[in-house]
Amino acid sequence: MRPGPARGTTATVEIDVDATMTDAGHATGLGDDLPPVLGSLAMLSVATGVCRDLLAPHLEPEELAVPGRLDLIHRTPIPVGTRVAFEATVQMVEPTRVTCEVLLRTAAGVAARASYEQEVVPRATWLERTPAA
Repeated sequence: MRPGPARGTTATVEIDVDATMTDAGHATGLGDDLPPVLGSLAMLSVATGVCRDLLAPHLEPEELAVPGRLDLIHRTPIPVGTRVAFEATVQMVEPTRVTCEVLLRTAAGVAARASYEQEVVPRATWLERTPAA
């Protein structure tokens, strides 16, 4: 891994929550009798994407960043139609790991928090770990 990203580096992505971002149809769905909200799966997809974008410029061509650990804390539901800012901040940089914290902010304040640790591995090593289909 090339030097960086530096601790404290941030990136922000804003989205408007739409009906495709709920957990309807998944095991995590809350049921038809509740208002549609931003689902955990969509939330984590955006959060990890912002973190990957922070790390990607620092990878060597033969390296991959793969998930290590992922934590999510919901503070309040985020209804469909809400604008959400996903702000990722690099918290820790180790020789083969980068950990980011992501705050999900709405106009009302922080609605959720995620922590995402990425492991930097040689592409060949990752392929060796992956069983053939």
